[in-house]
Amino acid sequence: MRVNPAMLPTVFSHFESVSPTQLEEHGFESTTIRDVLTAKGKNADDSWLWCTTNDTVYDAVKSMTQHNVGALVVVRPGEEKAIAGIVTERDYLRKMIVQGRSSKSTKVGDIMTEENKLITVTPDTKVLQAMQLMTGLFSKILSIDCLNQFN
Repeated sequence: MRVNPAMLPTVFSHFESVSPTQLEEHGFESTTIRDVLTAKGKNADDSWLWCTTNDTVYDAVKSMTQHNVGALVVVRPGEEKAIAGIVTERDYLRKMIVQGRSSKSTKVGDIMTEENKLITVTPDTKVLQAMQLMTGLFSKILSIDCLNQFN
């Protein structure tokens, strides 16, 4: 499964708790998402990890396990340049395990987080900009969740 990273926006599914100040202190203010992915986002054979909406959840989880990752970009079959969504360990837990579904008969497209719910950036986005985007989004979500709990 290969995809050209320059053709796809980068998808964030997990955010580590590192402040912009910490990155600046270590010289990361000019680091781009492309730099991070070049260092960490590829298989040993230089291919990118992804699956299709028609793959079984079992095969997607097997691929995540084999490559020690917690998510795969999902594309539509035959449209490797168009992101359909992302499938994560959290999707698996919430939509498979908790609901008692079979991973060998359920398709990735049935449990993935769809593209319209993703926040994406380009490979040329600075890491600090991406972190600010994610931090702002998490703050809004947290505020909404807190308000909902009191209503």
